[in-house]
Amino acid sequence: MAKRNEDDELEGQSPVNFGAEEGDGYRRTRRQVARGDKPDAQKDEEAAPVPKSAYDRFMEEHWEAWLGPVLLLTLAAAMILGYRMDYLRESMVGMLLSAGLVAYAIYATAVPAYDLIQSKNGRYAFAALCILWAAAAGYPTLRKTMARTVYGQTVLTEANKTEKVQLPEGKTGPFDVTVSGTLKAESSQNAAVYDLQIAGEGSSEAVSGEFSVRTNQMRVRRGTSSWTEQSNQSEHRLPRSLRGNTLTFTVEHIDDQISDGLHISVHPQSYDPKWFFLLGILVVIGMMYVESKIGDSKTKTHLIMAAASTVVFAFHFHEHATASRVVRPALDSLILAVLTGGIGGTIVGAIVRRASGRDKVKPAKEKEEETKKDSSE
Repeated sequence: MAKRNEDDELEGQSPVNFGAEEGDGYRRTRRQVARGDKPDAQKDEEAAPVPKSAYDRFMEEHWEAWLGPVLLLTLAAAMILGYRMDYLRESMVGMLLSAGLVAYAIYATAVPAYDLIQSKNGRYAFAALCILWAAAAGYPTLRKTMARTVYGQTVLTEANKTEKVQLPEGKTGPFDVTVSGTLKAESSQNAAVYDLQIAGEGSSEAVSGEFSVRTNQMRVRRGTSSWTEQSNQSEHRLPRSLRGNTLTFTVEHIDDQISDGLHISVHPQSYDPKWFFLLGILVVIGMMYVESKIGDSKTKTHLIMAAASTVVFAFHFHEHATASRVVRPALDSLILAVLTGGIGGTIVGAIVRRASGRDKVKPAKEKEEETKKDSSE
Protein backbone atom coordinates (compact mmCIF):
# COMPACT_ATOMS: atom_id res chain seq x y z
CA MET A 1 0.00 0.00 0.00
CA ALA A 2 2.94 2.29 0.81
CA LYS A 3 4.47 1.59 -2.57
CA ARG A 4 1.17 2.42 -4.23
CA ASN A 5 1.07 5.80 -2.51
CA GLU A 6 4.73 6.49 -3.51
CA ASP A 7 3.96 5.74 -7.17
CA ASP A 8 1.03 8.09 -7.03
CA GLU A 9 3.31 10.87 -5.78
CA LEU A 10 5.89 10.30 -8.57
CA GLU A 11 3.28 10.07 -11.30
CA GLY A 12 3.55 12.96 -13.75
CA GLN A 13 7.06 13.91 -12.59
CA SER A 14 10.15 13.70 -14.81
CA PRO A 15 13.58 12.53 -13.63
CA VAL A 16 15.04 15.65 -15.30
CA ASN A 17 14.35 19.14 -13.99
CA PHE A 18 13.22 21.07 -17.07
CA GLY A 19 12.71 24.27 -15.17
CA ALA A 20 9.67 26.53 -15.06
CA GLU A 21 7.33 26.86 -17.98
CA GLU A 22 8.24 29.58 -20.48
CA GLY A 23 5.92 32.29 -21.73
CA ASP A 24 4.40 30.06 -24.40
CA GLY A 25 3.37 27.40 -21.85
CA TYR A 26 6.00 24.82 -22.88
CA ARG A 27 8.93 23.49 -20.93
CA ARG A 28 12.38 23.05 -22.47
CA THR A 29 13.16 19.71 -24.09
CA ARG A 30 15.80 17.25 -22.88
CA ARG A 31 18.12 18.35 -25.71
CA GLN A 32 17.76 22.00 -24.76
CA VAL A 33 18.54 21.20 -21.15
CA ALA A 34 21.57 19.10 -22.14
CA ARG A 35 22.91 21.88 -24.39
CA GLY A 36 22.44 24.40 -21.64
CA ASP A 37 20.02 26.54 -23.68
CA LYS A 38 18.56 29.37 -21.69
CA PRO A 39 14.88 30.32 -21.64
CA ASP A 40 13.80 32.95 -24.14
CA ALA A 41 13.00 35.40 -21.37
CA GLN A 42 16.53 35.08 -20.00
CA LYS A 43 17.98 35.47 -23.50
CA ASP A 44 16.02 38.68 -24.02
CA GLU A 45 17.30 40.03 -20.72
CA GLU A 46 20.90 39.25 -21.66
CA ALA A 47 20.47 40.65 -25.18
CA ALA A 48 19.20 43.96 -23.85
CA PRO A 49 21.56 46.81 -24.78
CA VAL A 50 24.05 47.84 -22.15
CA PRO A 51 23.48 51.42 -20.96
CA LYS A 52 26.07 53.80 -22.40
CA SER A 53 28.43 55.57 -20.07
CA ALA A 54 28.44 59.33 -19.73
CA TYR A 55 31.69 59.44 -21.73
CA ASP A 56 30.20 57.42 -24.62
CA ARG A 57 27.09 59.61 -24.69
CA PHE A 58 29.21 62.77 -24.69
CA MET A 59 31.45 61.57 -27.52
CA GLU A 60 28.52 60.38 -29.62
CA GLU A 61 26.75 63.70 -29.23
CA HIS A 62 29.64 66.13 -29.64
CA TRP A 63 32.44 64.44 -31.63
CA GLU A 64 31.14 65.09 -35.13
CA ALA A 65 29.36 68.29 -34.15
CA TRP A 66 32.34 70.26 -32.88
CA LEU A 67 34.87 68.28 -30.84
CA GLY A 68 36.57 66.51 -33.76
CA PRO A 69 37.10 69.65 -35.88
CA VAL A 70 38.28 71.64 -32.84
CA LEU A 71 40.86 69.01 -31.93
CA LEU A 72 42.04 68.88 -35.54
CA LEU A 73 42.47 72.66 -35.66
CA THR A 74 44.26 72.58 -32.30
CA LEU A 75 46.67 69.94 -33.59
CA ALA A 76 47.32 71.99 -36.75
CA ALA A 77 47.95 75.12 -34.67
CA ALA A 78 50.35 73.21 -32.41
CA MET A 79 52.29 71.95 -35.45
CA ILE A 80 52.54 75.46 -36.91
CA LEU A 81 53.67 76.85 -33.56
CA GLY A 82 56.30 74.12 -33.22
CA TYR A 83 57.45 74.85 -36.74
CA ARG A 84 57.73 78.60 -36.13
CA MET A 85 59.76 77.93 -32.97
CA ASP A 86 62.05 75.48 -34.85
CA TYR A 87 60.99 72.47 -32.80
CA LEU A 88 59.62 70.61 -35.83
CA ARG A 89 61.23 70.17 -39.24
CA GLU A 90 59.80 71.75 -42.38
CA SER A 91 59.33 68.43 -44.16
CA MET A 92 57.55 66.77 -41.23
CA VAL A 93 55.13 69.64 -40.62
CA GLY A 94 54.46 70.05 -44.32
CA MET A 95 53.68 66.37 -44.84
CA LEU A 96 51.40 66.10 -41.79
CA LEU A 97 49.62 69.35 -42.62
CA SER A 98 49.05 68.80 -46.33
CA ALA A 99 48.36 65.05 -46.27
CA GLY A 100 46.27 65.40 -43.12
CA LEU A 101 44.02 68.05 -44.67
CA VAL A 102 43.38 65.94 -47.77
CA ALA A 103 42.78 62.75 -45.77
CA TYR A 104 40.41 64.46 -43.34
CA ALA A 105 38.37 66.07 -46.12
CA ILE A 106 37.90 62.71 -47.83
CA TYR A 107 37.10 60.81 -44.63
CA ALA A 108 34.75 63.40 -43.14
CA THR A 109 32.51 63.47 -46.22
CA ALA A 110 32.88 60.03 -47.82
CA VAL A 111 32.07 57.92 -44.74
CA PRO A 112 28.70 59.58 -43.94
CA ALA A 113 27.77 59.51 -47.65
CA TYR A 114 28.62 55.80 -47.88
CA ASP A 115 26.11 55.04 -45.11
CA LEU A 116 23.35 56.80 -47.08
CA ILE A 117 23.74 54.53 -50.11
CA GLN A 118 21.25 51.65 -49.94
CA SER A 119 22.23 49.35 -52.81
CA LYS A 120 25.22 47.03 -52.57
CA ASN A 121 26.45 47.82 -56.09
CA GLY A 122 26.07 51.51 -55.40
CA ARG A 123 28.33 51.22 -52.38
CA TYR A 124 30.95 49.36 -54.41
CA ALA A 125 30.87 52.04 -57.11
CA PHE A 126 31.13 54.83 -54.54
CA ALA A 127 34.08 53.11 -52.83
CA ALA A 128 35.87 52.87 -56.19
CA LEU A 129 35.17 56.57 -56.81
CA CYS A 130 36.66 57.43 -53.42
CA ILE A 131 39.81 55.45 -54.25
CA LEU A 132 40.20 57.51 -57.42
CA TRP A 133 39.58 60.63 -55.35
CA ALA A 134 42.35 59.69 -52.92
CA ALA A 135 44.72 59.06 -55.84
CA ALA A 136 43.86 62.32 -57.63
CA ALA A 137 44.41 64.48 -54.55
CA GLY A 138 46.86 62.34 -52.61
CA TYR A 139 49.60 61.65 -55.15
CA PRO A 140 50.37 65.30 -56.11
CA THR A 141 50.39 66.19 -52.41
CA LEU A 142 52.64 63.38 -51.18
CA ARG A 143 54.87 63.72 -54.22
CA LYS A 144 56.12 67.07 -52.89
CA THR A 145 56.52 66.08 -49.25
CA MET A 146 58.38 62.77 -49.51
CA ALA A 147 62.08 62.31 -50.18
CA ARG A 148 63.01 61.41 -53.77
CA THR A 149 65.63 59.11 -55.25
CA VAL A 150 68.73 60.97 -56.44
CA TYR A 151 70.55 59.61 -59.50
CA GLY A 152 73.32 62.19 -59.52
CA GLN A 153 74.39 65.63 -58.27
CA THR A 154 76.70 68.46 -59.29
CA VAL A 155 77.46 72.12 -58.57
CA LEU A 156 77.96 74.87 -61.16
CA THR A 157 79.99 77.95 -60.27
CA GLU A 158 81.57 80.85 -62.14
CA ALA A 159 84.82 78.89 -62.22
CA ASN A 160 83.13 75.69 -63.36
CA LYS A 161 80.21 76.47 -65.69
CA THR A 162 79.91 73.03 -67.33
CA GLU A 163 79.56 69.69 -65.58
CA LYS A 164 78.74 66.15 -66.70
CA VAL A 165 76.71 63.89 -64.42
CA GLN A 166 77.18 60.15 -64.82
CA LEU A 167 73.95 58.37 -63.96
CA PRO A 168 73.57 54.81 -62.61
CA GLU A 169 73.75 52.01 -65.14
CA GLY A 170 70.47 51.46 -66.97
CA LYS A 171 68.99 54.80 -65.89
CA THR A 172 68.51 56.62 -69.18
CA GLY A 173 65.42 58.72 -68.48
CA PRO A 174 63.11 60.45 -68.44
CA PHE A 175 64.28 62.73 -65.63
CA ASP A 176 63.31 65.49 -63.24
CA VAL A 177 65.92 68.07 -62.23
CA THR A 178 66.05 70.09 -59.00
CA VAL A 179 68.05 73.34 -58.97
CA SER A 180 68.90 74.95 -55.62
CA GLY A 181 70.70 78.14 -54.66
CA THR A 182 71.05 80.54 -51.74
CA LEU A 183 71.01 84.32 -51.95
CA LYS A 184 73.83 86.17 -50.23
CA ALA A 185 72.88 87.54 -46.82
CA GLU A 186 74.38 90.95 -47.60
CA SER A 187 72.59 91.17 -50.94
CA SER A 188 70.58 94.33 -51.56
CA GLN A 189 68.31 92.55 -54.05
CA ASN A 190 65.49 90.20 -53.21
CA ALA A 191 65.73 87.94 -56.27
CA ALA A 192 68.20 86.20 -58.58
CA VAL A 193 67.59 84.32 -61.83
CA TYR A 194 69.37 81.49 -63.61
CA ASP A 195 69.37 80.03 -67.12
CA LEU A 196 70.49 76.42 -67.49
CA GLN A 197 71.16 74.27 -70.54
CA ILE A 198 70.73 70.51 -70.15
CA ALA A 199 71.97 68.13 -72.85
CA GLY A 200 71.49 64.39 -73.23
CA GLU A 201 72.01 61.97 -76.10
CA GLY A 202 70.88 63.79 -79.23
CA SER A 203 68.64 66.39 -77.54
CA SER A 204 68.85 69.30 -75.14
CA GLU A 205 66.56 71.51 -73.07
CA ALA A 206 66.85 75.05 -71.67
CA VAL A 207 65.32 75.73 -68.25
CA SER A 208 65.22 78.87 -66.14
CA GLY A 209 64.11 79.83 -62.67
CA GLU A 210 64.27 82.38 -59.89
CA PHE A 211 65.34 82.42 -56.26
CA SER A 212 63.82 85.04 -53.99
CA VAL A 213 63.68 86.30 -50.42
CA ARG A 214 60.61 87.89 -48.89
CA THR A 215 60.40 89.70 -45.57
CA ASN A 216 57.10 89.33 -43.71
CA GLN A 217 55.84 91.51 -40.90
CA MET A 218 53.00 90.91 -38.47
CA ARG A 219 51.60 93.23 -35.84
CA VAL A 220 51.68 91.73 -32.35
CA ARG A 221 50.67 93.01 -28.96
CA ARG A 222 53.97 94.72 -28.21
CA GLY A 223 54.91 95.95 -31.66
CA THR A 224 55.72 94.03 -34.82
CA SER A 225 57.23 90.65 -35.56
CA SER A 226 59.18 90.05 -38.77
CA TRP A 227 60.67 87.01 -40.44
CA THR A 228 62.24 86.21 -43.79
CA GLU A 229 61.12 83.51 -46.17
CA GLN A 230 63.46 82.31 -48.90
CA SER A 231 62.41 80.43 -52.02
CA ASN A 232 65.66 78.76 -53.02
CA GLN A 233 64.67 75.67 -54.97
CA SER A 234 62.97 74.94 -58.29
CA GLU A 235 61.97 71.69 -60.00
CA HIS A 236 61.95 71.10 -63.74
CA ARG A 237 60.28 68.26 -65.61
CA LEU A 238 62.44 67.39 -68.60
CA PRO A 239 60.86 66.19 -71.87
CA ARG A 240 60.71 62.44 -72.36
CA SER A 241 62.88 62.78 -75.48
CA LEU A 242 65.86 63.94 -73.39
CA ARG A 243 67.55 60.69 -72.43
CA GLY A 244 70.98 59.24 -71.85
CA ASN A 245 73.21 57.73 -69.21
CA THR A 246 75.13 61.01 -69.00
CA LEU A 247 73.67 64.53 -68.72
CA THR A 248 75.64 67.72 -69.37
CA PHE A 249 74.70 70.90 -67.47
CA THR A 250 75.91 74.28 -68.71
CA VAL A 251 75.33 77.82 -67.49
CA GLU A 252 76.63 80.98 -69.18
CA HIS A 253 76.52 83.17 -66.10
CA ILE A 254 75.67 82.78 -62.44
CA ASP A 255 73.96 85.72 -60.79
CA ASP A 256 76.23 87.62 -58.43
CA GLN A 257 73.55 87.46 -55.73
CA ILE A 258 73.80 83.65 -55.56
CA SER A 259 76.34 82.23 -53.12
CA ASP A 260 77.99 78.82 -53.51
CA GLY A 261 76.72 78.32 -57.08
CA LEU A 262 73.86 76.26 -58.48
CA HIS A 263 73.27 72.88 -56.83
CA ILE A 264 71.73 70.40 -59.28
CA SER A 265 70.13 67.01 -58.54
CA VAL A 266 68.79 64.49 -61.05
CA HIS A 267 65.77 62.33 -60.13
CA PRO A 268 63.67 59.70 -61.89
CA GLN A 269 60.70 61.38 -63.50
CA SER A 270 57.47 61.24 -61.52
CA TYR A 271 54.02 60.66 -62.97
CA ASP A 272 52.67 63.59 -64.93
CA PRO A 273 50.46 65.62 -62.53
CA LYS A 274 48.21 66.69 -65.40
CA TRP A 275 46.71 63.20 -65.54
CA PHE A 276 45.84 63.40 -61.85
CA PHE A 277 44.32 66.82 -62.39
CA LEU A 278 42.08 65.39 -65.14
CA LEU A 279 41.23 62.50 -62.83
CA GLY A 280 40.29 65.02 -60.14
CA ILE A 281 37.88 66.75 -62.54
CA LEU A 282 36.25 63.40 -63.29
CA VAL A 283 35.95 62.74 -59.55
CA VAL A 284 34.16 66.08 -59.05
CA ILE A 285 31.75 65.19 -61.87
CA GLY A 286 31.19 61.79 -60.28
CA MET A 287 30.44 63.43 -56.93
CA MET A 288 27.89 65.65 -58.64
CA TYR A 289 26.05 62.50 -59.74
CA VAL A 290 26.32 60.93 -56.28
CA GLU A 291 25.05 64.05 -54.55
CA SER A 292 22.04 64.12 -56.88
CA LYS A 293 21.08 60.59 -55.71
CA ILE A 294 21.51 60.65 -51.93
CA GLY A 295 20.62 62.98 -49.09
CA ASP A 296 17.44 64.87 -48.32
CA SER A 297 16.26 68.31 -47.28
CA LYS A 298 18.21 68.13 -44.03
CA THR A 299 21.09 65.76 -44.86
CA LYS A 300 23.72 67.33 -47.12
CA THR A 301 26.75 65.27 -48.11
CA HIS A 302 29.00 68.18 -49.28
CA LEU A 303 30.83 65.77 -51.60
CA ILE A 304 31.19 68.29 -54.44
CA MET A 305 32.64 70.93 -52.12
CA ALA A 306 35.12 68.48 -50.54
CA ALA A 307 36.23 66.99 -53.87
CA ALA A 308 36.73 70.40 -55.50
CA SER A 309 38.62 71.75 -52.48
CA THR A 310 41.04 68.83 -52.31
CA VAL A 311 41.74 68.96 -56.05
CA VAL A 312 42.46 72.71 -55.93
CA PHE A 313 44.63 72.26 -52.85
CA ALA A 314 46.61 69.35 -54.30
CA PHE A 315 47.51 71.02 -57.58
CA HIS A 316 48.28 74.45 -56.23
CA PHE A 317 50.46 72.80 -53.60
CA HIS A 318 52.18 70.67 -56.25
CA GLU A 319 53.01 73.71 -58.36
CA HIS A 320 54.47 75.83 -55.55
CA ALA A 321 55.96 73.46 -52.97
CA THR A 322 59.52 72.16 -53.03
CA ALA A 323 61.42 69.70 -50.88
CA SER A 324 62.80 72.55 -48.75
CA ARG A 325 59.65 74.68 -48.68
CA VAL A 326 56.32 72.98 -47.97
CA VAL A 327 54.60 74.65 -45.01
CA ARG A 328 53.96 78.06 -46.55
CA PRO A 329 52.69 76.58 -49.86
CA ALA A 330 50.38 74.30 -47.84
CA LEU A 331 48.84 77.28 -46.03
CA ASP A 332 48.52 79.28 -49.25
CA SER A 333 46.93 76.28 -50.98
CA LEU A 334 44.49 75.84 -48.10
CA ILE A 335 43.32 79.45 -48.38
CA LEU A 336 42.91 79.12 -52.14
CA ALA A 337 41.05 75.82 -51.76
CA VAL A 338 38.60 77.35 -49.28
CA LEU A 339 37.97 80.42 -51.44
CA THR A 340 37.58 78.59 -54.75
CA GLY A 341 36.82 74.93 -54.17
CA GLY A 342 34.99 75.46 -50.90
CA ILE A 343 32.73 78.34 -51.90
CA GLY A 344 32.42 77.29 -55.54
CA GLY A 345 31.78 73.65 -54.63
CA THR A 346 29.10 74.65 -52.13
CA ILE A 347 27.30 76.74 -54.77
CA VAL A 348 27.51 73.96 -57.37
CA GLY A 349 26.31 71.45 -54.77
CA ALA A 350 23.27 73.60 -53.98
CA ILE A 351 22.46 73.86 -57.69
CA VAL A 352 22.78 70.07 -58.14
CA ARG A 353 20.56 69.38 -55.13
CA ARG A 354 17.91 71.79 -56.35
CA ALA A 355 18.00 70.51 -59.94
CA SER A 356 17.73 66.88 -58.80
CA GLY A 357 15.02 67.61 -56.23
CA ARG A 358 17.06 66.29 -53.28
CA ASP A 359 16.43 69.51 -51.36
CA LYS A 360 12.71 68.65 -51.34
CA VAL A 361 13.05 65.02 -50.24
CA LYS A 362 11.80 64.58 -46.69
CA PRO A 363 13.98 62.75 -44.16
CA ALA A 364 13.08 59.12 -43.41
CA LYS A 365 11.94 59.91 -39.85
CA GLU A 366 9.50 62.54 -41.02
CA LYS A 367 8.09 60.11 -43.59
CA GLU A 368 7.56 57.46 -40.89
CA GLU A 369 5.82 59.95 -38.62
CA GLU A 370 3.52 61.06 -41.43
CA THR A 371 2.73 57.43 -42.30
CA LYS A 372 1.86 56.62 -38.69
CA LYS A 373 -0.28 59.74 -38.46
CA ASP A 374 -2.18 58.87 -41.64
CA SER A 375 -2.75 55.27 -40.51
CA SER A 376 -4.04 56.39 -37.10
CA GLU A 377 -6.48 58.78 -38.76
